[in-house]
Amino acid sequence: MAYGKLRDMLELAIELQATSIGLSIQDLMEKTGRSRKTVERMLGGLRDIGMTATYFSLDEDHHRTKRWRLKRGIPEQLLRLSSQERSALERHVASMPSGVEEKALRKLLASHAPLGKYLAAEAQELIDRTAYIGRVGPMLRVDQSVMSALENGILGFQTLKIKYRALGQGKASWRIVEPLGLLFGRFGYLVANNIKTRMKPLSYRLDLIEEVERAEKSGTFQVPHNWEFKKWAEESFGIFHGDRVLNVKLRFSGEAARRAEKIRFHSSQTMGYGRRQTLIVKLRCKGARELIHELCHPDWIGQVIVEEPEELKEEYQAYLNILGTAIVMRKP
Repeated sequence: MAYGKLRDMLELAIELQATSIGLSIQDLMEKTGRSRKTVERMLGGLRDIGMTATYFSLDEDHHRTKRWRLKRGIPEQLLRLSSQERSALERHVASMPSGVEEKALRKLLASHAPLGKYLAAEAQELIDRTAYIGRVGPMLRVDQSVMSALENGILGFQTLKIKYRALGQGKASWRIVEPLGLLFGRFGYLVANNIKTRMKPLSYRLDLIEEVERAEKSGTFQVPHNWEFKKWAEESFGIFHGDRVLNVKLRFSGEAARRAEKIRFHSSQTMGYGRRQTLIVKLRCKGARELIHELCHPDWIGQVIVEEPEELKEEYQAYLNILGTAIVMRKP
């Protein structure tokens, strides 16, 4: 069997073993990007590598739905984490809040051999230069060769050339940047300096980076000793950084107040109670645009008031005015 086909079959087997409730043909089509006939052929082909897939149904499924899973497990040696996989998983766990998911992943890591000393140092460096700004919403796929080149650039402080297509632009163009770190939120972003500026980091969406090359003429760069990536990331409410730090005062009421008291909006926040059982939340941050997006969430709408500052009130009102243009009322 050709290497590519064997790799695809193993990836299919891993998908089947990674779930307790099995996967339907439709699930497998979405995960592999293959047609129904190809997926069915791959399921049958598992026998060629010593594995068998069986099907069953759940009571709540449509009566014609079949769920597939492996009859016998995958040999342990085929499930060992590569150094790259373990490094990525360690970085992800380091960003997670304590909970069942975090403990489960730590147990998974504990069951595999640790990284060597050199690779462990690289993993720590990437952990220090990666930040997660929320995880809710769609996630985009990023070319693995692009991610690998960016991570190498971050680790080695290498000046890079990226072929980037900005939103709204039909064609990508080459830019020379100094990669500082990675931000993950609704989408993933490379944070980097344009070489023409001095410590004014910009965010480049990872899925819009088409190619990455090392900028040979520029070589390596230095980050100021008093600049820390994670501290910089925490200055903003979200991904984007405005020019000014805002001192924000929000007042939540009703059900929104009860929900908000359990939420960590920003690392700078303080909370207190006001008149009529309202909750006062104070923040000191950049990123007015994403703060406004958060305040428009159905959980808060109608039960939150922006009390300070005036410039945030004005920007919020301007945003609402623009939203109003999406609705055209019929004349009576």
